[in-house]
Amino acid sequence: MKRRTQLALVWIVPPAIFALATWHVQRHYAMPEPPARLDDAARTEVVRVLRAAIAHADAAPKHLDRALDDRGPLIVTVWRDGARAMRAVGRGDTLGAAVTDAAAQLRAQPPLPAADALASRIEVDLAVARAPLGDDWVFAAFRFPAMSAELADTAPIHPGLDGIGGAGDDAALLAPGELVTEDMIDRQSAVPLLPGLTPGLDRRKLAQVIARPAFRFRTDTFVERPLATRGDGAPIPLVRGAPPAPPVTAENLRTAAENGARYLVAHLGPDGRYVYEHDLASGRRTDPRAGNYSIPRHAGVTYFLAQVYRATGEPWLREPIERAASNLEHLVEAGPCKRTIDGEPAACVYDPRLDREGASLGSSALTVVALVEYERATQDARYRPLAEELTRWILWMQRDDGSFTHVYDVEHGAKKDGVTMLYFSGEAALALARMYELTHDARYAHAAERALDWNIAWYDFFLGGFFYGEEHWTCIAAEAIWPAVDKDAYQDFCDGYGAFLRDQQAGDAHDQEDFAGSYNEASPFGMPPNTPAGSRTEAMISAYLLGVHRKHPDLRIKDQIIRAAAYLLAQQVTPDGDFAAKGGDVDGGMPGSPIDRTVRIDYVQHTGSAMLRAAEILDQSPRP
Repeated sequence: MKRRTQLALVWIVPPAIFALATWHVQRHYAMPEPPARLDDAARTEVVRVLRAAIAHADAAPKHLDRALDDRGPLIVTVWRDGARAMRAVGRGDTLGAAVTDAAAQLRAQPPLPAADALASRIEVDLAVARAPLGDDWVFAAFRFPAMSAELADTAPIHPGLDGIGGAGDDAALLAPGELVTEDMIDRQSAVPLLPGLTPGLDRRKLAQVIARPAFRFRTDTFVERPLATRGDGAPIPLVRGAPPAPPVTAENLRTAAENGARYLVAHLGPDGRYVYEHDLASGRRTDPRAGNYSIPRHAGVTYFLAQVYRATGEPWLREPIERAASNLEHLVEAGPCKRTIDGEPAACVYDPRLDREGASLGSSALTVVALVEYERATQDARYRPLAEELTRWILWMQRDDGSFTHVYDVEHGAKKDGVTMLYFSGEAALALARMYELTHDARYAHAAERALDWNIAWYDFFLGGFFYGEEHWTCIAAEAIWPAVDKDAYQDFCDGYGAFLRDQQAGDAHDQEDFAGSYNEASPFGMPPNTPAGSRTEAMISAYLLGVHRKHPDLRIKDQIIRAAAYLLAQQVTPDGDFAAKGGDVDGGMPGSPIDRTVRIDYVQHTGSAMLRAAEILDQSPRP
């Protein structure tokens, strides 16, 4: 009887406590349903009054009689070149009164130079709902020693949608976007075993602005159009700082991919190296000559530029592609692993500034992919000998069972077994497939087949159908080698991978509609990273095309592709949404997530390639 009682307590008490806590939080801390957003006419009128105030003119608001709870507030930020030029917080019982109050504050500030005033953009955050922060016993319960004391800070806000206010009518306010641009949302997980549980308040930084955080608030946010299109319509509604996405059409997707290429070309140095990271909030750019640089990603980005060139024929792309490829060629020529294999020259890509001990398979494989794509785009075979040398080295790194050694020990001149790197085997399979497509050398087709067979056979065990690693390069290679190698197993694997990913693809959840189509960790406490929506869509496009080739296309995968493409179009930096971005040449960039304003070159590569290839899918679809 005692044991039954103990078991009953174990099974009943924890769920009961959880249910009680859920009820308590919902009752006391849930954000009220916000009212309908302001319409075009109201947004236009608000900005008209504020625009006059910037010019130190007085304009009375018209037809802004909407009543405001808690007197707003209405936060106005005037942006110029990604920096805050002016800021005001208006309050009033009606929207018109709050706008009038904010306008008076703007007129009281030093005027902007005429050119800056004209080119500036006005962002408005109208508070439309508020709720307390979670600081009572329920949230304190998360702070016991067995868990991180910071876990409770993940609960109070919905990142990118909620702002924070302090105690007292005159206390400071931080709008949702300000929490992001001021880096007051901690993107490091409070629980090491739950990496997706990342966004939470950085209390230390927040305390420097708001001494006593008291409540969170939801906003109706909108921004004035750029000067070039200011007369084309009403101010633009924003969700997590992003404007509405254009429709998913082949033309829009190609334009987005081309804009991504423009971003990368603008971030390519004279020496052929890219600015690896660009922080949109601070404007900080990494030095291409040092720091956190990745040669496989350099090669992958160059491959993407060649993809765009092959699709568009834009002449401005050719020289930058050659500049980036020449940098890789220089690394090969200066590297230590040039050798003769079976009487033929072979080489690898090696960067002594980055690789202290070894040269990676991925660097050489993706360089081959980039060089082949250049030749496909230009019909210029200048890099063919280099690609052949690198491919011979890749063949030398392949084991008898089809797998690869991933690292070459430069110091000892030997293969370095025991080191396995993510992506490299799939990248090598794609390099071999592309070389076969270019040269029709049967050695490459056979090696690609053995590589794909090994990658796919790895999942041949009881749980193998229930999870997948990051196999996007594998599926891209499986489609690339068709029809030279045509196996049911390849389509079965990639269709299964598609089903696995569909289970992770976000839907249209309430308060998270902007996450629809993304992958990974889409919840109020975990932002979806943007790169998987690109890389996994690249894989799904190849999976779908493999089905088309083999007369068994999976239309669920096609829908998956289109949903992800819609998400990516919304996430890309555009002139409509670049008002808070610093550093110049930001349009076409792809941030890390809806709240991570860092653009890295591979973010642009994967998402741009996905959009470019998705356009081809739509081109092939029957017209309605």
